[in-house]
Amino acid sequence: MTRSRGKSVAIAFLLGTFLTGGTLGFAYGRTTGTTTKDKSTASREYNYGGMVRELQRDLSLTDSQTAVVDSILKWRRSRYSELMLPLQPAIDSARDSARVLIMQRLDETQRQSFQKLLDDISARSDSSRAASKER
Repeated sequence: MTRSRGKSVAIAFLLGTFLTGGTLGFAYGRTTGTTTKDKSTASREYNYGGMVRELQRDLSLTDSQTAVVDSILKWRRSRYSELMLPLQPAIDSARDSARVLIMQRLDETQRQSFQKLLDDISARSDSSRAASKER
């Protein structure tokens, strides 16, 4: 295995671990009643539009500054997508493997609940992707 290939595998593993952790964190939040809609426990809106509005508000940006920041963030999102493209298959594989390992340790009722959480995450992700393409 070449050094470059080894680095790519390591990065893919770390990203897969990060995504799996995010999924489990989301699942934990759902089971403990913590949601992003509950403003007492989550003060930030973690989506693109929310980030721009938050920066505009917190930094007192002018309209022209907001337009520039918006353009920069769109460029960043595009660049991130380009960078992730070659890693995405490895990330998907790590995520899917983690899900299978988790499922193996759950009873039938827990499996059904976990699958529902995964379906909800997938639907939100699909909806988010569709919304970001409209911008």
